[in-house]
Amino acid sequence: MGRGGLVAYVEAQLERDIALGRVHPSGQFGPEAKLARRFNVCRGTLREALRRLAARGLVGQHPGRRTRAVAMDESLTLENLGLAMHDVRSPNARWLLEGYFSLRRQVLVELLADCCARASDLDLDRLRYTCFQLQDAARWESGATCAQAEFELLRLAARVAARPGHVLLVQSLQRAFLGGAPQLLPLMGGEALREWALCAMRVVSERDTQALQHELPALLKACDERLLNAFAPVPKEPASPSPEGHSEPVTMDTEELGVSARPDEKVAPVESDSGMSLTPAPPERVPSHSSGTCAEDVMGTVLGGLSDERTGSDASCPENGLQTEAPPASDRERPHGVNHLREGVLLHVGRWASRLWRLIAHSLGLPDS
Repeated sequence: MGRGGLVAYVEAQLERDIALGRVHPSGQFGPEAKLARRFNVCRGTLREALRRLAARGLVGQHPGRRTRAVAMDESLTLENLGLAMHDVRSPNARWLLEGYFSLRRQVLVELLADCCARASDLDLDRLRYTCFQLQDAARWESGATCAQAEFELLRLAARVAARPGHVLLVQSLQRAFLGGAPQLLPLMGGEALREWALCAMRVVSERDTQALQHELPALLKACDERLLNAFAPVPKEPASPSPEGHSEPVTMDTEELGVSARPDEKVAPVESDSGMSLTPAPPERVPSHSSGTCAEDVMGTVLGGLSDERTGSDASCPENGLQTEAPPASDRERPHGVNHLREGVLLHVGRWASRLWRLIAHSLGLPDS
């Protein structure tokens, strides 16, 4: 690597340190000898790289003082847009790129509108041919060729519209884009660029200012958003927690038992035999055996072997399960939907209690009746 290559390398590394905030809080880079040893270059190469950074406004040099990095909000200009491209994960990078693309769209639409209103037919033919070259490059050529053709169209439009200030602005826009060329150039081209180039060619040919104001900006924005999303995607937002700040509880599948996952759980929807979504009440304690063994002492054993017991003939749901008693008179006076829900709940609980008693009796060797 020659001296020019070494200078460019040191300049790029120091620029990256400034962009990512890797310099001392005071902004000082430290002694030149230490920096030269870090990059394995001589002091002359290091000083030349610092002079280039000073010419770009990224560092400040004063006689008798150490070189200091300029704050980002002071050094970030249109031509130094590449500083924002070192960390694509930063929201600031995407925000600045969106501003750059918006400015470039406004400049192009404004210049083409002025050309359609005042340019000669010969100048419009030159613009139309440049648009044709751009759409052809978008289809067949590399991203570097597409970028060159796009800025050539901007420069030509500024000259045809006789706007010298816009000529300088286009030069700055191009230098700003080339500052991030290693990352952006491979993303140039494609069908989106070709579509707006064809639209611009038609608009210029027909002097259609209405289409210029309505169709072209939308196509330009779609092309820029494609490039922007490919370079700096929008970070995905984490899943929002529940209003209470807790994740959603995992509901166990207790349809086979027909009860809630825990005896004290009040809300555990299950599907009843009638197809209704019910909320069964907690099961009542089963009367203990005459020998003094409580039914809940063997509940764990019975429920632990429930899957095995269900495969046997005794685990099948009895057709003549426990019948529910008639609702009281006050319930009869309730609306039909409420009584139907109550009857469904009682019937479901009765079937579950009958099944559970058969399992307990079977495990204790008692008769099923």
